[in-house]
Amino acid sequence: AHGVNSPQCQKPPLTDEQIEARLGVALDDIGYDSEGETELGQNSLKAARQVLLALKMSLLKKMDG
Repeated sequence: AHGVNSPQCQKPPLTDEQIEARLGVALDDIGYDSEGETELGQNSLKAARQVLLALKMSLLKKMDG
């Protein structure tokens, strides 16, 4: 296995479009209507959705602007 900083493993940096798309995938994976079994789980899902959506929206706004 190569180290994280070795040239063989280095990938090009992601574009804003690629990052926005990955945030969308993360949102889809979490699910918009999934519920947590516990209050902690439910609160974690809600917070994750809010943060991912806010990041996605800020990228989209910047890309459109």
